[in-house]
Parts: sequence; C-alpha cells; structure tokens
Amino acid sequence: MFICDVRQIDDLDEGETATPEPDMGYELRTIDGSRFETGTVASIVRRGDAIFARTTAGEEFAVTGSASHVLVPLSF
Repeated sequence: MFICDVRQIDDLDEGETATPEPDMGYELRTIDGSRFETGTVASIVRRGDAIFARTTAGEEFAVTGSASHVLVPLSF
C-alpha cells in the first residue's frame, strides 16, 4: 500500500505500513509549518488509533491526533 492510499486510520490494520509512491517522497513539518531535519519519510505505520511516520533518520513522529506533524508531499 502507498501513503496516498491512506485517508483515515482504519485504512491500515494494526502494525501495517504504507510507503511513498514511486517518484514521490514526503517530509514532515510541525503543525505551524516549521521544517525540521529528520530525513524524509520512509513509511507510515498504524499503532492503535494513531499513525506514525518513520523517517530515513530512524525517528518516528505522530501524523494523527493532537500536536501531530504534517506529511508534505515532494516530487522527485
């Protein structure tokens, strides 16, 4: 499954991942639009009622819920 196919939490099963589409990438920004260096998004994964983005730097950030981060599409 690709990240673009995920519209809501229930689109992924518990522990299921989705990856960027071919020739696409994603970066993360804070909710106020600030950029920060964490690499690009390698995949997203569902854990309970939340989805987390795993970055190429090995970090994870929530992309659902309060104080979550925003996935920003990048064209390669």
